Amino acid sequence: MAVFSGLEDMDELEARKQHQQEQEIDDIIKMLDSKTENGVSRIKVNVSDEQQEGTVNTQYHHGRCDVGSPWSKGTVGNFGCD
Repeated sequence: MAVFSGLEDMDELEARKQHQQEQEIDDIIKMLDSKTENGVSRIKVNVSDEQQEGTVNTQYHHGRCDVGSPWSKGTVGNFGCD
């Protein structure tokens, strides 16, 4: 447990915390940039308290639902069978 001698120590602690948060954000941006540079076109990020800090799990989804398409709207019919 740290013993603080005054406001200077609190300011330093707050500055360290801010720097750590900024570094974590930079690390996430680097990871996402790396994914897109390697051809990943869609990314969904979920944050979990159940996973060990600093670890990343990747899941792949092979397929797409085009926004506004009959497939995504559920209006695809049996063409030629009407």
